[in-house]
Amino acid sequence: MVNVKKEQFTRIWSALITPTREDESVNYEALERIVDLQIRDGVEGFYCCGSSGEGLLLTLEERKQVLEHVLKAADGRVPVISHVGTIRTKDVISLAQHAMSAGALAVSMIPPYYYKFSMDEIMTYYEDVIRALPDVPAIVYNIPQFTGVEFSKDNAGRLLANENIVGIKHTSANLYSLERMGQAFPDKALINGFDEQLLAALSMGSCATIGTTVNLFAPLFTRARAAFQAGDMDEALRWQRTINMRVEATVKVGIFNAMKYGWTLRGVDCGFCRAPFKPLDEAARKAMADLMAIPLEP
Repeated sequence: MVNVKKEQFTRIWSALITPTREDESVNYEALERIVDLQIRDGVEGFYCCGSSGEGLLLTLEERKQVLEHVLKAADGRVPVISHVGTIRTKDVISLAQHAMSAGALAVSMIPPYYYKFSMDEIMTYYEDVIRALPDVPAIVYNIPQFTGVEFSKDNAGRLLANENIVGIKHTSANLYSLERMGQAFPDKALINGFDEQLLAALSMGSCATIGTTVNLFAPLFTRARAAFQAGDMDEALRWQRTINMRVEATVKVGIFNAMKYGWTLRGVDCGFCRAPFKPLDEAARKAMADLMAIPLEP
């Protein structure tokens, strides 16, 4: 029996970066520091070892250690979701078992990738994890631009009907599909995954967001949400535009490395993403320094 409710996911979540040193080892001390500082910024939960956290560039043991350090630093102040998806089902089960025993609120999984698995094989991948862990709350991670798999009400209905599937992280521009899934499965948490469409996703039924730029700019997200909830759409759009300006600027230089360098500029050296990502060049570093100098209040 899954004992979490949709309301527990109604938050602004940081798609947390994973700080690294020059030799690419994980900098756990920096990780704990940015968790604490992001909570002070207004972050209401952490999603670790996802795309922003370079989850697929970490070893299985590193992913477990990252989660443990995030939970330690959060110290119960905010919940943590652990992304455990990878290509091999047994590895996903191992990561999910660890996540639940360590104290994560839920796990999340991309579908298996590289091989062109059938939709039945993809469904079975999720179901095998649930069979191995009958109490696990699981969130489907819909990110078709990376996985080549687009989940919808029709092809994911088998999953969304499962009580262990508590929600979907919808990193897709197809907000019609998001709304249709919400209409068909109103008890599931619809979680927006594109920072640049926060306001639009909220209007289509999303209850939360998990965002990369939340790492650096959490106050903008809480202000946009507050304005939306108050019915002040002009104010909400004003805040969305401040978010979008930062999304546009960071995408230009490489958004994942931009988040890490932004924290370095804030005084916590987070290094750069692991190879084959390349570090930011001098022009990109200057662009990030200029961006970070812009006040959050427009």
